[in-house]
Amino acid sequence: MKKTALFILAAGALVFTTLPVNAQKKVTLQEVQKETQKSQETQAVTNPAEPAKRINPVTGVPATPPAAANVATPGNPAAANQVASPAPPVPLTCTWDVTDYDFGKNVMQLKPASATFTITNAGKDPVTITMVQPSCGCTSPKYTKEPIKPGEKGEVVLTFNAAMSGFFSKSAQVKLNDGQKYTLTIKGEVQKVEQTTPTNPLGIPTTPPVIK
Repeated sequence: MKKTALFILAAGALVFTTLPVNAQKKVTLQEVQKETQKSQETQAVTNPAEPAKRINPVTGVPATPPAAANVATPGNPAAANQVASPAPPVPLTCTWDVTDYDFGKNVMQLKPASATFTITNAGKDPVTITMVQPSCGCTSPKYTKEPIKPGEKGEVVLTFNAAMSGFFSKSAQVKLNDGQKYTLTIKGEVQKVEQTTPTNPLGIPTTPPVIK
């Protein structure tokens, strides 16, 4: 009976002696958390341009956030500004006798008018005219199909149908096999032709027979 009482007294004394230590540890952890919060508030006030660093409340070591990837996101708009540079222009190595042809008033209605443009290869490699694209269907093109060697010449002929009277201005784009592009222009004024009814020697209008 005495041994049991002594054991209970010893256990109670042990619990009583450990209580202040646990309380002290709890108070110490609270103080560390308060000091950490004060440090963060002080840093935000003294240096507002920089975001406050996250600090581990237990170890007191600042936590480093992971580096952002180089992608276009709302938080990283700089990546969206990285645009690929355009391809350099193709050098023009050919020359033309003229690129603009003016018919003046020498075009008669319903009589097609043609203009010839001569191209000279001033480069070091042969070139081929791959396409001549007029601006409308009223102009038809013809051009040299064989390769034009360095120093040699080729031709592009643009024919305007002159179906309507009045001023006109048409263009055509010439494309070569190496990417070169040129623009040719024709312009002028179509003179209206008065259509008359055929007459017999007596001056009486004649009507051609209707073929059935």
